[in-house]
Amino acid sequence: MSTNMIMAVAGFLTLLAGAVTIAWFAFLLGRWIGAREARREHPEHEGPVGSIVGATLALLAFTLAITFNMAHSKHNGRKELVREDAKAVRMAYDRALLLPPDATKVAHEKLAEYARLRAFDTFVAPDLPLPVLIARSEEIQQELWLQALAHREHPQVRFYMDSLSTLTNTHAERVTMGVHDHVPLAVWIALFVVTALGMLTLGYQSSLAGSRRTWAIIPLLVAFCVVLCIAVDLDRPQQGILRVDQGPMIRLADALSTLPGGL
Repeated sequence: MSTNMIMAVAGFLTLLAGAVTIAWFAFLLGRWIGAREARREHPEHEGPVGSIVGATLALLAFTLAITFNMAHSKHNGRKELVREDAKAVRMAYDRALLLPPDATKVAHEKLAEYARLRAFDTFVAPDLPLPVLIARSEEIQQELWLQALAHREHPQVRFYMDSLSTLTNTHAERVTMGVHDHVPLAVWIALFVVTALGMLTLGYQSSLAGSRRTWAIIPLLVAFCVVLCIAVDLDRPQQGILRVDQGPMIRLADALSTLPGGL
């Protein structure tokens, strides 16, 4: 197991422990408030409180489902873009044969380098920092475009230029989805607030009912927190334990490295 994987697992468990601790303290706070209410001469009836608790937990489940779906959809979108990126590189590599032989060899070398840059194990730090990797990828795109423009007098080169356009657009989408497009912070704040309120009302009802079995709440509390932490993990494509698989690009880079130059 690599150091990055160990750190990712440790980070997930730390996040889970923090979420469980906050939820547990919210539950204990609710029990304390409920115990004070139960000692009053005319305490609040348990029936209406039970309805409020049910509504709060239902709202929590609904909010958690929406947030999880958002994070999961973005995660799947990033995985799909890796496949599209690999397809775009392969298409440009094949269509580079439309260039004159010398230009084809240069284009193949640059596209092979492009694939190697983007082919890395997600649990192993890449050779280049992410900003440098992105910058070098865009430099190669620019070099390929300039080379294609130098041979635009050949009618068939336009098909190669179409593939370069697809390559550039896919790269832009990957950068946007992977670096900038995340679940909004306001959604996470709302989810944590609703979780704390749900546990607080649950503890309040538990005290009003006179229940001393506080340990029975732990499975429910942990289950909510596990799902919440998985949603957080899905929204961190290269930091958590559920990372975007770079397998398609790794296999393509390996395939291109075995092809003889100019093919």
